[in-house]
Amino acid sequence: MPPRFKELYKPHPSEQDARSRRLTRETQLRRLQREQLYMGKRLRLRTPNESETESEYEFTPTDTQQMISALKSTQAEKRIEALSGLSAKLEQPSEELRRFVVSGDCVGLLTGILGKAESGEERLQSLICLTNIAAFDGVSGEEVRAAVPYLVGLLGSSNGEIRNQAAWALGNMAAEGEQAREHLFAGGALPLLVEMLNVQDAELMQTACFALSNMARRPSSFFNLFFEQNVPQTLARQLERFQNDPACVAELAWVCAYLAAASTAEQLDSLLSCGAIDMILQFTAKNTDCGPRVLIPIIRTLGNIAAGTDSQTHALVARPGFVPLLVRCIETPASRAVEKESLWALSSVTAGTKDDVDAVIAAGIVPHLVRIVESQTFDLKKEAAYSLLNIAIVGHCLGDMPVEQLIPEFIDFVRSQDDELVRMGVQFIVLLFDQMPENRGVDMLRTAAPEGVEALENLMAVTDDDDTRATVSALIDRYYGEDDEQEG
Repeated sequence: MPPRFKELYKPHPSEQDARSRRLTRETQLRRLQREQLYMGKRLRLRTPNESETESEYEFTPTDTQQMISALKSTQAEKRIEALSGLSAKLEQPSEELRRFVVSGDCVGLLTGILGKAESGEERLQSLICLTNIAAFDGVSGEEVRAAVPYLVGLLGSSNGEIRNQAAWALGNMAAEGEQAREHLFAGGALPLLVEMLNVQDAELMQTACFALSNMARRPSSFFNLFFEQNVPQTLARQLERFQNDPACVAELAWVCAYLAAASTAEQLDSLLSCGAIDMILQFTAKNTDCGPRVLIPIIRTLGNIAAGTDSQTHALVARPGFVPLLVRCIETPASRAVEKESLWALSSVTAGTKDDVDAVIAAGIVPHLVRIVESQTFDLKKEAAYSLLNIAIVGHCLGDMPVEQLIPEFIDFVRSQDDELVRMGVQFIVLLFDQMPENRGVDMLRTAAPEGVEALENLMAVTDDDDTRATVSALIDRYYGEDDEQEG
């Protein structure tokens, strides 16, 4: 993945390589932090007409023994009643219930019921319990691994509700980590989930998307099979089929997002050419009032592609609807999360070619970025600042921006405790001195932020980063060198 903003002030190739590696590491960290904003597991909650009182009291050791007895009952009705009660309590489990799940025989009992259930309802209630157990924080895949053969087998059930719940449970398990995904793959889950992706039933298709999104997370030994089994082409067909269903589009976009995040350049080309991205952009052009639930996976997909090669970024920018979508989501965001995703995607676009930078400038993005840098919190300021720096570097157009408004904001970056913000602040001052003619940059710094040179001097005294210290030292020399010329 390329750095998020362009290289600017590096005197030696070895230092440039070191900086590039550091920026790449920072990009990967920011992507990981962004991933963690969204839960990879989903509880199966009760519907509004179901009882709201089942899990409102503390589950005690006595309750545990009674539950075990009921689950072992020879009467199907008692087992079903116990399963229904257990599934409700698992939505907000007490410590005692957690102990029963993690250290007791809860999963073994549920797996046994899956194998001998006398009715579809009994099997379904057992599946719901396993689904919610697999959604526990801190419950490893080992607790539910014994159920995998049963769950995979039920993906072929003629009962749609059971098939759906089995896929849901597998999706929760896949979110647990690499080991769990490899176990599911070895158990034969992937081809059956891919087959389920192609169904016409909206609910089944959405659940298949959820499971496949989690299966597509890296690392895995089988990621290439998503492309060998033509999953991108299936996604494109389903996006066309469900163009009028925002919930379906959102789930399909999540699969696209995870595929794009882990793809090679060749695989990204396949995702670009299969028609899925065109279907997504067609949907957003017709549905301009979508909420975060739909927009976040869409923008995530587009941002992951924009982080590819320059040619892939350009192919995205050239598609009708892409740039207007980003501008709309930044100008009037549906939520803070949508705004941040859109700024992330834009920073990758502006790190590309001059043609792509010119396209976003022409779309009127710069005033919105300036507004964010001036008025938003530091996390959003940072995202907007990436794009402003890229636009100035690639387009060589700092002079076309409201520089006097931006100088105090970037001096605040220099004072920050965040190393990344500090480097961005320093880079802005380098640009200011380099791009403004006739040493106007120094004069503008004095006027717009008289305390700016003091901030640079303080930074040079405290920074442990050799590159930053060398760059700041050169900036201070230029600042006082101008002073000397005026005095002479």
